[in-house]
Amino acid sequence: MKLHTVLIAATLLIACAVVHGFPFQEDKQLNLAADGIKTVEIDCGSGYLKIKGVEGLEQIEVEATLVVKGIDEDDIERFKKRHVKLSLEKKGTSAVLISKIDYSAISTLFKPRSAHINLDVRIPKNLELVIDDGSGSIEVADIANNVKLDDGSGSIEMDHIKGNVFIDDGSGSIELTTIGGNVEIDDGSGTITVEEASGDVDVKDGSGTIKISKIGGSVVVSDGSGGIYIDGVDKDVNIKRDGSGSVSIQNVKGKVRKK
Repeated sequence: MKLHTVLIAATLLIACAVVHGFPFQEDKQLNLAADGIKTVEIDCGSGYLKIKGVEGLEQIEVEATLVVKGIDEDDIERFKKRHVKLSLEKKGTSAVLISKIDYSAISTLFKPRSAHINLDVRIPKNLELVIDDGSGSIEVADIANNVKLDDGSGSIEMDHIKGNVFIDDGSGSIELTTIGGNVEIDDGSGTITVEEASGDVDVKDGSGTIKISKIGGSVVVSDGSGGIYIDGVDKDVNIKRDGSGSVSIQNVKGKVRKK
């Protein structure tokens, strides 16, 4: 009886593999000399994105991992050729990294259940970052320049950014720590945490808890719903809009305004 059960399970597993295909994974390394580069522009779709600035690094280094589920092995090469966009090129003074899955022309017969590209990126820490991201978690650390991010969804973590940080985000938590410049956040939903920023902090948020602490400049908040907690601001605090949720403001050296 047990053998019969095992045979049935094995048969079902084989049948699922034939219909849906086994998971496919492939790693690719991209490198580009950083000589003459001032800005790194990243245009990516789904998958995680991790970026680290490295002192003295003389090139941009990208480790990309393509993960495809639910497609037959025989169709992988055709899928990659037609629908995977992965490139790193110099355009003027910018290094442009493109990492996307193009679903627009995929036949429903060969459409995978899921496909994404994970990116681990190392860049010289003095370069500026401009990111346009679809979905997936984002981690950025040790950048001695400005970071501009337009993100659809997924968690965002930034740590030790010496320049200004600009974030336009649809949904997902945002956590910023040790920022050397100003911070501007326009967020749809999700928890926002900003801890230790030397400049001004301006947050526009639809919903979610906002926690701001150890700020060297002023703080401006416009919030739809969710609690607001501010502790330790060297200049002024201005709560322009607070839809709902508790508000706690303490240790502010300047003026506090709340509408």
